Amino acid sequence: MAEELRIPKIGMSATEMTLTEWMVGDGEQVAVGDIIYTVETDKTTVEVEAQAAGIIHPTGVEGEVYPVGALIGTIE
Repeated sequence: MAEELRIPKIGMSATEMTLTEWMVGDGEQVAVGDIIYTVETDKTTVEVEAQAAGIIHPTGVEGEVYPVGALIGTIE
């Protein structure tokens, strides 16, 4: 079953974030703990780690703003 990649909840007030950069490309292998993308709010930039190992399939677009919880890819 695929692990869904979603925009994380960071802080109490953030309701949306900018997907700033994918650190891996579509079809690449990732391990648990690998940094796979970064997101940015008006206050901070956060690196997000893979919570599962497998092949990544990003669907979110760098530079786009997404609401917290938005689906931006999967790891299979």
